[in-house]
Amino acid sequence: MRSVMSCLGLVQMSRRWWGSRCACVSPGYGADAELGLNSHHTRVLQRHIIRLGADVAFSKVQEHLAALLRVKVSKESLRQECHWHGKQMAKWQPKDTLTPKEFSRAPGAVEFTTDAGKVNTLEEGWKDLKIGVFQKRLRADPATPEEWDSREIPAPTAQVAWAAIAPIKKFSKTWRGWGRRLGVKQTRDLHVLGDGAGWIWQSVEQVFAGCVQTLDVYHGCQHLAQAGDRLYGECTKESATFLDRGRKLLLKSGWLGICHLVGAEYEKEDTTVRRKALENLMGYFAKHTHRLNYRDQLEKGGAIGSGAVEGWAKTLGLRLKNRGARWRRKNISGMAALVCVRNTKQWDSYWAKAA
Repeated sequence: MRSVMSCLGLVQMSRRWWGSRCACVSPGYGADAELGLNSHHTRVLQRHIIRLGADVAFSKVQEHLAALLRVKVSKESLRQECHWHGKQMAKWQPKDTLTPKEFSRAPGAVEFTTDAGKVNTLEEGWKDLKIGVFQKRLRADPATPEEWDSREIPAPTAQVAWAAIAPIKKFSKTWRGWGRRLGVKQTRDLHVLGDGAGWIWQSVEQVFAGCVQTLDVYHGCQHLAQAGDRLYGECTKESATFLDRGRKLLLKSGWLGICHLVGAEYEKEDTTVRRKALENLMGYFAKHTHRLNYRDQLEKGGAIGSGAVEGWAKTLGLRLKNRGARWRRKNISGMAALVCVRNTKQWDSYWAKAA
């Protein structure tokens, strides 16, 4: 007799144990695998638990199950179920064969973005959780620099995301592996977007040499805003005017536009504070001179922002940094994989495999 929790409550069942003297036949309950009885919860309930566990804290999962299904499951059982499936997903995700096929069939241009978030570990405190995202997206309608923030960009037609606590050397190797599996053969056809972090672009140059690169326009504008505040004071009319003019020049002329902007400022009052602010601004954009072709991308209908990976950073952060949460290092990769799989089409592929 065995008790299993289902969406309808506790179910008790009896079944026959099958054994054999033949070494090639494993003894056991033959129907368990087919019925999804490899856990104390039925497969359907497992799926509900994992879906909720990827979104909210285990205490909230317990609360939702009790309110929606009238099913009572201990927090420890929920935690064990999520960690077990998380580890399975972390092993399965890079070996999934269906996702690459669907990705290659999906229409659109290939984009890659990467970033890092923070996660609090029990053993080592806060650590960087690096995130990678490949996606395909159809081109938007051509737009002018004036229309950059009002145009509609199509949603991705295919997307894969993964995350890990790892040195960038190790993590960047997964970029190449995913790229090959997803059919990214010519790096010149790949569009990489990211913020100004040096580790991102150093690794991109090594792994995807020859790809199209774009500095996230919002990070560029953020540096313009900071320079305006240093030059004219925070929240002043002059600072806002500087940002507006700088953004227009950046979108229209890229690096040349920044040079015009800074050149005009140098003709004004010369002080140590102003000079340092302008030097910092020039120093930032000088590292990305070939990543400022916003006008060209807008005309082609391409993306100029790395919002995809920043969205994933927020999604992972909402779960892994949930109100003082701290995680054992060994469980983080599984929970990160669980969140990534939950929020892409790999979710259905995983459960189809598990069926």
